[in-house]
Amino acid sequence: MPSKKMESTEAYNFDSGLDKLKSIVEKMESGGLGLQESLKLFEEGVGISRHLFEILGQSEGKVEELLADLERVPFTRGEGS
Repeated sequence: MPSKKMESTEAYNFDSGLDKLKSIVEKMESGGLGLQESLKLFEEGVGISRHLFEILGQSEGKVEELLADLERVPFTRGEGS
């Protein structure tokens, strides 16, 4: 099971990556960039997007694993209350 520190680091990396990607999109949409700068930003954005999709894929796997574990837990009504 991942440590809390690792989970918070992943969240931080995802959130900061998403913020960086938003910043890149805003710069590109504002116009006025040369071709070289646009290509550089586009390439950076693609790299960030790939990384974010990897994090999302890992998170999806964790959620599926947790749901599968939950399905194996026997629940009975009225006990333990």
